[in-house]
Parts: sequence; C-alpha cells; structure tokens
Amino acid sequence: MLHHLYGILERPPQASRLPATGVGDGPLLLRRIGGLVILFTPLDALPRRTPYALTRHREVQTAATTPGPFFPLPYGVTVTEVEPWLAPRAAAIRAGLRLVRGRVEMRVSVLALHLGDVDPRRITVVADRIAEASGLTTWRSRTTGGGANTAISLAFLVRRAEVATFLARIAPVATHAGDVAVVPSGPWPASTFVPPVESPVFPALPVPAIPHAV
Repeated sequence: MLHHLYGILERPPQASRLPATGVGDGPLLLRRIGGLVILFTPLDALPRRTPYALTRHREVQTAATTPGPFFPLPYGVTVTEVEPWLAPRAAAIRAGLRLVRGRVEMRVSVLALHLGDVDPRRITVVADRIAEASGLTTWRSRTTGGGANTAISLAFLVRRAEVATFLARIAPVATHAGDVAVVPSGPWPASTFVPPVESPVFPALPVPAIPHAV
C-alpha cells in the first residue's frame, strides 16, 4: 500500500471543505504522528502525473488551508511507510508551519497584454512596482520566457486577514500598467515559502505527449 501525501497540518482541516475524493479517486485520510497531522490518500499503485491528478492534488491542498497552518507537499511524494519518511523531516516541517501560520500565498503574473508585443524591460519595471506597492518583505520572483515573451511570476506571503489590503495596494499599479497585464490569483497554500523536504520518493511517471489537433 502506498501513501500519496498532500501535506502536513498541526490540526485536522475543516472536513466540510475537503473534496469527497483525492488523487486516483481514493479517499482522503488523516493520521496523527508526533503532534502532526498527515493528509494522504492510500493507493495500490504509483499515481500517474496527469493534468487531472495535478488538479485534484491542488484542490485538496487548497481546501486543507482552512483553518491551517498547512505545509503543502509537491505532487508525487508517495511513500510506503509514513513514519520513517516523516521522522528526519519533522523539524523542517514544524519550522515551515510556524512560518505560514495565519498566512497564505498570493501570486501575481506580470506579462505582455498582447503576447510578444511589449518591451521586456516594461514587464520588469511593472513587476518591481508590484513588489514595492505590496509593502511586503517576504516574496519571491520567477522569470520565464525571454525577449518580448518574458513573463514574471511573483509570489507573496500574505496574512490571511490582509488579502484584501494586499490586492488594494497593487491595484493602482495594475490599472496604470498599460500594455502589461497584471494578474493576481489566490489565496493558495504557501508552497513557494515552506522549506523543501526532498524530491518525491518515487519518480513521477511521464505524461505521454499529445499531438496538436489539426
């Protein structure tokens, strides 16, 4: 029997918010170990990394953030025995739970309003203004693409009670961004900010390439 792990909590999540099933359409179960609560789905075989499975994994994680705190794990952390896996990681997980207690992750995508039709320096300038306007010191930035197709993804660790304030602070920057799109989303589990515990125990299976329709 395998355990597909979604994350770790200090206390059980609100059961009424959890989906009926998890990855592989299996049940969602909770197990208390050493003052931590493990959220998992028991499976007979390694779950394939498909768009549907990834979506279900994220749905479970998002639901588990209330009331929180919640330490999210990347898709594919699947173990045969939970306790031996957890023991050497418990200290890092507890530190992560302290960091995200009462907080959520808000993301802001900064990209050309019309793909390939903006100076990439404009995207960088707008991203800098978003970070400054947020008033937060705990944030991360990731750049993808290049040239006129550059996109910057910002992640902010925001107090749950201050999400509306955060959005209000960055709204004027988005309004005056001109040919640059500013797309906020969230709240999400704080996956960008918790310390990494390791790669999945079992490698994720590749998704077969799907040819474009013609």
